[in-house]
Amino acid sequence: MEAERPLSFFRDQQDAFALVSELQRESVATSTTGAPQASCDFAPACDQGMTPTPAVCWRNVDPSARILVVAADPGCLKQIRRTLYSVGYNHVSVTSNSRQVLPMLRSESPDVLLLDLNMPEITGLDILRVAGLDSALQHIPVLLLSDDKSAAIRRHALELGASDFLGKPVDPDELLARVRNSLVVRKHYRLEVEQAFRLQAEFQVRSREMEFTRNQLILCLARAAEHRDSETGNHVIRVGRYTAIIARQMGYPEKHLEMLEQAAQLHDVGKIGIPDSILFKPARLAKDEYELMKKHCALGRQIIEPVSERDWDALKSYVRPDSAILPVRTSPLLILAARIAQSHHERWDGSGYPLGLAGEDIPLEGRIVAVADVFDALSSRRPYKDPYPRQKCFEILKEGRGVLFDPTIVDAFFACSREIIEVQLSLMDAEDCVSPQPEA
Repeated sequence: MEAERPLSFFRDQQDAFALVSELQRESVATSTTGAPQASCDFAPACDQGMTPTPAVCWRNVDPSARILVVAADPGCLKQIRRTLYSVGYNHVSVTSNSRQVLPMLRSESPDVLLLDLNMPEITGLDILRVAGLDSALQHIPVLLLSDDKSAAIRRHALELGASDFLGKPVDPDELLARVRNSLVVRKHYRLEVEQAFRLQAEFQVRSREMEFTRNQLILCLARAAEHRDSETGNHVIRVGRYTAIIARQMGYPEKHLEMLEQAAQLHDVGKIGIPDSILFKPARLAKDEYELMKKHCALGRQIIEPVSERDWDALKSYVRPDSAILPVRTSPLLILAARIAQSHHERWDGSGYPLGLAGEDIPLEGRIVAVADVFDALSSRRPYKDPYPRQKCFEILKEGRGVLFDPTIVDAFFACSREIIEVQLSLMDAEDCVSPQPEA
């Protein structure tokens, strides 16, 4: 005798029977009118007064969905198309020519592909293999039509990208269910792609904004130091441009030129820490004043270089608990700018400061900025001198070749001097104008 069952079992069964009855009534309504009456696949409004489940709109028939059916049997094609049309799928393309499949996939971009495994000439597996190599096709759900129940064949098809299987002859109810589910997957994929594009567009906008802000901050910091030195407004911009032009002439990596130009603009930022009495002195500096002025290189490095690990940890201790989201403290731009700030007054023969480096011991970027900075200083007005004529500036650079400056960099300067002069003229400050001089 069957064991006595708890009362809850019968309540569960009653609920289940109510749900089945509801689905059966919907099925009868669908078969009578030729179109689904419910707004979703199942809405179990049970007889005991349960609140109906909200409609799952994605599982409705989408009349705009594009479906491509590929089968060798014309009768199978006709049956599938008729079944799909009967429930509201209005865009169904069919073909029995396997050579037309790939062109049709590319031209029609269907939302789901029903593909006969046993196509003549080019098999369904071959079509799967080729479609999987095409980035535009590999995300289209593929339902394989096959009467082959071999586990090996099915596993191979899944590895090639098949989404699901339909047995032959095709059962209409199973066909509609699997097509519907494949379209849901397709919609999910499209939403993800659209979201990815939106995020990428937003990221690009934010990146451009951040890059613009960073460039402006660099320029503001550089000009803050420069305005403490003189009224020259474009000196830092010109030095940056000259540096990039010379570096390009020397074969410096193109992808790093913009960063080099920005870093060069910060070469004199250490002058922020030099007293006004020295910066604005209209005469030659005394020995002790000159020694103090030379400290602007080390000050520049200290201002620009990324904070130490200890200082970074201290900074994070004063912010929110989620401070782990703070950006990485190491910046290639700031590291390069700090290197330039410290080394741009070193000289080829070792007579420079602050470390007295010589030859190729001086960082390449510092050697390039040294030439660019001296040329602009010579050709610009300073509290202690008027701007020199261009020819005299050129002569001083030639005299310093191999002594004060790297000869290779001086040669590169003169090789692109016409472009440098164009930048000089376009960014010239009014007080730097001198009588026209013949070019070298």
